[in-house]
Amino acid sequence: MAFEADCSGIVAENQQLRQRVRELEQVEEERDHLREALRRSEEHVRLFVTYTPAAVAMFDRDMRYILASSRWLADYGLKEREIIGRSHYELFPDIPEHWRAVHRRCLAGASEGNDGEAFPRSDGHVDWVRWKIFPWHTTSGEIGGIMLFTEVVTERKRLEDTLRMQAKTLQELSTPIVPISQGVLVLPLVGVLDAARAQQIMENLLGKVVERQARVAIIDVTGVPHIDTASAAGLLQVARAVRLLGAQVVLTGIRPEVSRAIVGLDIELGGVVVRRDLQSGIAFANAAGSAAAAPPG
Repeated sequence: MAFEADCSGIVAENQQLRQRVRELEQVEEERDHLREALRRSEEHVRLFVTYTPAAVAMFDRDMRYILASSRWLADYGLKEREIIGRSHYELFPDIPEHWRAVHRRCLAGASEGNDGEAFPRSDGHVDWVRWKIFPWHTTSGEIGGIMLFTEVVTERKRLEDTLRMQAKTLQELSTPIVPISQGVLVLPLVGVLDAARAQQIMENLLGKVVERQARVAIIDVTGVPHIDTASAAGLLQVARAVRLLGAQVVLTGIRPEVSRAIVGLDIELGGVVVRRDLQSGIAFANAAGSAAAAPPG
């Protein structure tokens, strides 16, 4: 009986050991599956970061490269260099201190960005960069480093600057101010006159009056097809502003239909000299200049 009991105990212990081995094997298999899943996930992240069309880089807490996209390598001239494990500041020693401060703040948990910032390079040229920086976290929830998303927008910035200069030139061409004699300016207007254009006229004309020390500014509206309450009010604002600078405004070229519209709208042109055409306006300005220059007596 004792022998049978011993045998039964051994069999039961063997069964328990087999069950434990199976459990351990299952755990090890699950661990292998998890390792494989982690490896695939890391590979997916690496492939995504590497081949994304954006310029992306991943850094550890010491600003050493973990991953970088092909676009990042191309944008920053790193294609032929092995950068993984190297310090960002070693590769770019000319990074300004305020950007390093941004890195420190993001490593502490902040997220920051800028739609366009100048980045002076060591060779003397300046790149314009749009960027976004935020921290990434480990599985335990701690900050493991930061991610940088950047876009070099230098060419776009140059294009915007060019378009801005062209727009300014077109504005100046749409309100040409012509000096015709000492102290006399002529502003021939063509096209629609609205509130925005009246403001532009005021800014340009006031600048020229001061620059040329003008005593008469002739505004010719022969080429303006229509004058309503708003445009007439804009012209009056221009006239008042010019008079504050000590110059006289002469309005010329008012056609009959425009004249009837001004009367119908009950618009008061007080303080503005009105002449039939540009030639009459110039004659008035010259006469006013001669009177001012004549000696007393």
